[in-house]
Amino acid sequence: MPSEPPSRRAASTPIRVLVVADDPVLRDAARRELSPGFELLPANTFNLALPLLDVEPSPAAILIDLGLADVKGSADFLATLVERDYPGPRILLSNKFRPEEAATLSQASIIHFALASPWAAGELRAFVEAALGFRPFPGALHAI
Repeated sequence: MPSEPPSRRAASTPIRVLVVADDPVLRDAARRELSPGFELLPANTFNLALPLLDVEPSPAAILIDLGLADVKGSADFLATLVERDYPGPRILLSNKFRPEEAATLSQASIIHFALASPWAAGELRAFVEAALGFRPFPGALHAI
């Protein structure tokens, strides 16, 4: 069953973001960027991330590091999100993206977004808030 959108959750309920990354530096950077205001659910493999989809309240967004050692599992994980009707945005992170490529990928979808890593200070927070509909996308990024 799809989760309730974050805008309809009680003010006291944390907005959870699932972070699937095996790089502790990336997870720490995400924690710094998204604190306060978001509760991070870290998982360093796709198998560990799956049960976190069922916690209540469910994650409002998912950050997926495409540099994960199990990068081949990303396609299966994304397919599982579709099968489960996961309603939140999926934000793909990669140090292989150039900012222009990430912008193009983000403009092509309303649920899949791309952000080049490392990102500039404040960029991840602005990006997550925009993907959740809390603010417009930074710069030239616009979801369609």
